[in-house]
Amino acid sequence: MNNSLISIIIPCFNRSNLIIETLDSIKNQTYVKWECIIVDDGSTDDTEDVVKNYLKDDKRFSFIKRPDNSVKGANTCRNIGFELSKGAFINWFDSDDTMLPNFLESKLSVFTDKTNFVICSCNLVDEKLQFIERFELDENPVNLYVDFYLWKLKIITGSVLFKKTFLKDKKLFLDHIKRGQETEFFTRLFYKTTSKEEYKIINKPLFLYRQHNDSKTHQNTRYVKEFLSSQLYICIENLKRAKELKNKELESRILKSIFFYYC
Repeated sequence: MNNSLISIIIPCFNRSNLIIETLDSIKNQTYVKWECIIVDDGSTDDTEDVVKNYLKDDKRFSFIKRPDNSVKGANTCRNIGFELSKGAFINWFDSDDTMLPNFLESKLSVFTDKTNFVICSCNLVDEKLQFIERFELDENPVNLYVDFYLWKLKIITGSVLFKKTFLKDKKLFLDHIKRGQETEFFTRLFYKTTSKEEYKIINKPLFLYRQHNDSKTHQNTRYVKEFLSSQLYICIENLKRAKELKNKELESRILKSIFFYYC
């Protein structure tokens, strides 16, 4: 496994001001057997020119444009990257976050034959990468799905390194989801993860999760109409799961969220 190719998949849109730090952090990884597939979602700035400078110097990077006839959005780009990937492992990553040097090596090193994915912690930082908060993770949660949905486990897109074989027969990111992409995707996967042998959690920050004015998390502090249907869809699907689990705490939290979005 320590010789396996890791595919890093990055959707991007108008990120010329931030993606340099992201790509530099990938070049500085202690684990060097990786490919980085950058899928552009129709940028109108000079993102393409910035990225192509990396392609000249390092053939491990590749740049793809989302086809015009496909649905716009990061989810489509993530799925396109997966289809093009050649690695035995997959790590989706965001174009405004940065990896610490041992990001790939640390996660890959704890895989076993029974492990399907490894989750790491991160540090929340501001636009200038200044520390705000550490996302602490329980390495032995009672229920991965429930703890994630209740945000007892703060897991975001870049947190998880997957075995590609685990993802092969699964529906990946839904292109109609405009907000909470990782919540929708991870809750579907985690709900079906019943054995603790299937995953490992590293409670160590291995990347920097950046907050800034253009981030989806920041946008969600304001009312954005296109996010509403996505949030409601996620709530309803997870309400069904909560009822199957007969988990009253989860049901109550979801019902409160639905009430909030409707009212």
